[in-house]
Amino acid sequence: MKIINALFSISLLAISTQAAASCNKYACEGVSNVVFSSVIADSSDVKIKFHPDTGATLSCSLDGDNAAVLNQKSRNYRNMQSMLLTAVAANLPVVLGFDTSSALCKIESVEIKVVE
Repeated sequence: MKIINALFSISLLAISTQAAASCNKYACEGVSNVVFSSVIADSSDVKIKFHPDTGATLSCSLDGDNAAVLNQKSRNYRNMQSMLLTAVAANLPVVLGFDTSSALCKIESVEIKVVE
């Protein structure tokens, strides 16, 4: 019976976590692994790759990899990188804000929600 209760609790937690993620116009919010699928760093950019169909709810366009780049010109570029890695490692809730003046989705802000 304890195993059944544990499995039921885990299932409820998984369902509630997935329901907590949302993207709307110029922001995405939720637990990091639900909001985005991976962090990509190559020779020119650091990108956040989103789950399929995320772009349909945004007012900007994701690139061909279904990703958005971190704004390298931001004074807090390194801090945003660090915060994203922390959110992924600890599976914390995040809010990603996109540049409202750009047609292509560019991440302008990262917020980690320590307490929800």
